[in-house]
Amino acid sequence: MAASLNALPGAGGTVQTVQTDQIAVGWDDRILAAHTLPHFMQSSTWARIRSGGPWDASRRNLRIDRNYPVLAFERHAEGVGILQHLPRVSGLEPADIRPLTERVREDRGHAFATKIEVYQPRDTTLDAAFAAAGWRPTRASQYRYGISVDLDGGEEEILARMKKRARAEIRIGDRNGITVERAELGGADEEEMIALVRATERRSGAFFRSDEYLRTVWRTYDADDGGRLYLARHEGRVVCGAFVVCFGRRAWYKDGGSNRDLPNLMASRLMQWRIIQELAAEGYVDYDLGHVPDPDSAHPAGRGILIFKGAFAATCVEYQPAYLLVHEEAGEAWRLGESAFIAEHRASTGDDFY
Repeated sequence: MAASLNALPGAGGTVQTVQTDQIAVGWDDRILAAHTLPHFMQSSTWARIRSGGPWDASRRNLRIDRNYPVLAFERHAEGVGILQHLPRVSGLEPADIRPLTERVREDRGHAFATKIEVYQPRDTTLDAAFAAAGWRPTRASQYRYGISVDLDGGEEEILARMKKRARAEIRIGDRNGITVERAELGGADEEEMIALVRATERRSGAFFRSDEYLRTVWRTYDADDGGRLYLARHEGRVVCGAFVVCFGRRAWYKDGGSNRDLPNLMASRLMQWRIIQELAAEGYVDYDLGHVPDPDSAHPAGRGILIFKGAFAATCVEYQPAYLLVHEEAGEAWRLGESAFIAEHRASTGDDFY
């Protein structure tokens, strides 16, 4: 069991911007250099994870006026053909879209369509550039709205950027004696985390991937020095957990779970603060807490998630929508019917298509 995080090391640590020798660090270096917000879904670790299932990953250089490395993922959609997916790319300007589109068309292979999901704050000029190049709005597989915590500055600055609610609940969690630890995979800690995920699934009705899939993701990133498991305890009992993925100088809250029989402990709030403290001390610049519903919706589903995550930052980020470039006639039918296809796939297989 790793040491408690309630007494964190001082600032001045450095971030490992490339991963261990057992993976293709050259690819990761290229992504980190070319993408403005390099995402773990463009990492060599993610490529290896996804290639163990129905998706095939390949490295592309979609040269525009510069080298632009991108991981492209392909899989067969039953009754339709091959779909190509470029997830979570960044560093694109409006002037890049037309040459990018030409490269995608040239490099599509047998794909009936290519989906691209851009990990950048929404920019209407970029929307217009995609539309002018022939891309159409399509169903997103990744979240469109999220909360990111700026880790710049010391702890006092980070706290000051949070809402009053978050600061108050952090103090409550501390007073309640919550302890947070870096935990180990492959043993009892991992089983505790799986149990927390399933408890959350039963309580919320949300969809979670299989135990096998979660274990594969966690263990692969852990082996590559790109993942860390945290568990929070109250009087010796595990009450919540989080798996965090790190890539370059950014980190993501990938998976989480909790027991909610003692919600007033504020364990999840304190756990996230301990994670933020550790990441900031090690030199990370941003911590993406993941999906929240559209904050402008009158009654968004998952309002509690928005309230919880939104207290860590002043604003919510709206990312670019997903776009589809149709290569064959089947592509437009896919664009219009994808949601129904995804629902049927989940109902028949118990798994998500993406």
